[in-house]
Amino acid sequence: MSNNATSNNAGQPLGGTAIKPVGWDRTGWEAFRYMLYDPDTGKVLTRTPLSWLKIFVFYCIYYSCLAAFWLACLQVFFLTVPTDHPKWTLEDSIIGVNPGVGMKPPMSDKRIDSSLYEFSLEDSSTTPTNKEGEGEKNIDLKTRMDLFMAKYNNNSGLNDCTDNNDSNKGKCIFDMSTLGECNSENNYGYLPVGADKTIEPCFFLKLNKIYGFNPEPITEADFADYPEMDEKFKGNIKDAKEPAVFFNCFGRFPADMEAAKFNFFPEDQAVSLKYFPFKGGNYQSPMVAVKVSAAEGQLVHIECRAYYKGVVHDKKDKMGLIQFEVLIN
Repeated sequence: MSNNATSNNAGQPLGGTAIKPVGWDRTGWEAFRYMLYDPDTGKVLTRTPLSWLKIFVFYCIYYSCLAAFWLACLQVFFLTVPTDHPKWTLEDSIIGVNPGVGMKPPMSDKRIDSSLYEFSLEDSSTTPTNKEGEGEKNIDLKTRMDLFMAKYNNNSGLNDCTDNNDSNKGKCIFDMSTLGECNSENNYGYLPVGADKTIEPCFFLKLNKIYGFNPEPITEADFADYPEMDEKFKGNIKDAKEPAVFFNCFGRFPADMEAAKFNFFPEDQAVSLKYFPFKGGNYQSPMVAVKVSAAEGQLVHIECRAYYKGVVHDKKDKMGLIQFEVLIN
């Protein structure tokens, strides 16, 4: 009998007697319909309602714990960070105590990485490209400068300070009259004037803000560290009426020195130390204006430097100085 059974199963494929699950042969729409809801087992999307409930409860607990852990870490982080000032300042910070020199007017967004200011003697238009002055016309520079100067109309939290000993030191209203003829009424010198259509643009120099930075004035004893100083500039420092930060500009190369002349406002090229230190909140950065008279059709390379005790001038990292070019054609 055993031989007969063996003989009878000889033609049976290997595994042919395996039990196949119900619905194994479903295809197409029928298989999709049973995946959505199986009436035989009550499964919805391959899981029973109880299974869905368990997995839902699990993930609610899991993500609640995860959120609580994240909030606890965030709270611990905030306990180490001051709310009214940076945690790391001055020598303890990456920025340090050697601010760069900022300059206005700002470039257009299209040329934000450029340092070339180009003026056309034939461009007398008084209509900017748009209300933000995002164009390359002479009047666009004036428009962008007006927008920047508008920030100086906000005097909230600021005071009229007398000198560097004022109790409100660092929270002072900047005296715009010190900028002389470099003002909006004169178009900052960006538009051609007179029968010969001359352009003498004004540029505005300031120190970049560093929280708590309170510079000390440079003295005659420091002159040897800065051989690029001319005698007139040294005289301004010697004759200073109050402690101040000074700015000076010059042509970078011999041809530039011959092609460019500079007039400063105020004439002593200084901003009082009463405007320092910056302590956050509303702040009006003190500025020195420099009016540039450049040879027509010649690209002039200009470098402007700030001077106070201990300043380091680094052309590579642009520390304590700024470089730009002017072309009037």
